Amino acid sequence: MALLVTNVRQLVTVRAGDARVKVGEAMQELGIIPDAAMVVEERILWVGPRAEAYSLRSAGLLQWEAEWDVGGRVVVPGFVDAHTHVVFSGSRVEEYSQRLRGATYAEIAAAGGGIMTTVHAVRAADEEELVRQASVLLWSALQHGTTTVEIKSGYGLTTADELKLLRVVRRLAQELPLRIVPTFMGAHAFPPEYRDRRSEYIELICQEMLPAVAAEGLAEYCDVFVDVGYFTPQEAERILRTAQDYGLRPRLHADELAPVGAAELAARVGAVSADHLLHVSDAGIAALRSAGTVAVLLPGTAYTLRLPYAPARRLIAAGIPVALATDCNPGSCFCENMQMVLSLACQCMGMLPEEALVAATLNGAAALERSHLLGSLEVGKYADFLVLRLQDVREMVYHFGVNHVAEVWIGGRCVWRAPV
Repeated sequence: MALLVTNVRQLVTVRAGDARVKVGEAMQELGIIPDAAMVVEERILWVGPRAEAYSLRSAGLLQWEAEWDVGGRVVVPGFVDAHTHVVFSGSRVEEYSQRLRGATYAEIAAAGGGIMTTVHAVRAADEEELVRQASVLLWSALQHGTTTVEIKSGYGLTTADELKLLRVVRRLAQELPLRIVPTFMGAHAFPPEYRDRRSEYIELICQEMLPAVAAEGLAEYCDVFVDVGYFTPQEAERILRTAQDYGLRPRLHADELAPVGAAELAARVGAVSADHLLHVSDAGIAALRSAGTVAVLLPGTAYTLRLPYAPARRLIAAGIPVALATDCNPGSCFCENMQMVLSLACQCMGMLPEEALVAATLNGAAALERSHLLGSLEVGKYADFLVLRLQDVREMVYHFGVNHVAEVWIGGRCVWRAPV
């Protein structure tokens, strides 16, 4: 049934035409239509000024069966969170306290904490527990505006436990209204039993984990943590090339803790995205631009770990498509709220509100190779959008620390509405 979504104060289309991504100054172009309307089914059928919708209907050129009045609010595309680790068990609140007392992320990891704390908890958890904990986070993410989310494995680090995590991701995709994109990340860290046998663990990933993941069709992407203390570029390239042989597209945790050449590797293997990039080099920026790789920036992680922020302005100036994501995880960024991420991007990385919104919608969709379907409000794309209790879209980052979402729509259906 066609529905007219009407009385929209600002319809923020983020329109891109035939482009799959926005770069440079185009990231400031939101395609705002004032006093607007939109005709939707599962996909968008028409967008434009409200008065034009009624004129076209009178002329028999546009039809709908029902109307939905949003009360003069702002409508934007749903957020696409292109980097999360929301399937886990346990808590790392004690490590958070340790960091506040001066311990570094690397020191905690070297003492057996960090990712390994979560690995031990995940190995002890069953699927039902993991589904329950992740569902709570994902419903919260949805209520704060996320309509599409990428979820990584990486807290199992055995074949059985990595498969368990990815099966949980598949269940979540079946049970929740969100669009969910699965990524295999067995190369998140070296488990303790392989700490002194790195090459053997890499072979386990390549010879056992990847074939098993591919056989069940559990993931679209393969991610590797390429950084000091984790996987070297050479080790990562072996894993990512093998993943490509099994049909999994590459993405990387790149140059988060130090400049190790991970961005250059991302370009070399044709990675869809290079994420973090706090310490990306000039050579890495040039390589990403040449390859067309999306730079997924995660300011919540820099905020939590009190690290330098990624150079968003340099990346945008270089013509690299920049996306924003939460990195929601139990250790370095326990936040599922994309509105908070947009605020951090503006305040701490110098992005403009318009750029931040593009990065969280169209460019986030591009980081998941879905910008032809998602990320902007254009005819033919899925009707995934948010109704915001705002008069001007820029107020979303100006008035921070609160939830501005009044309604969440996915596929032309309202899946959540804030209590009155």
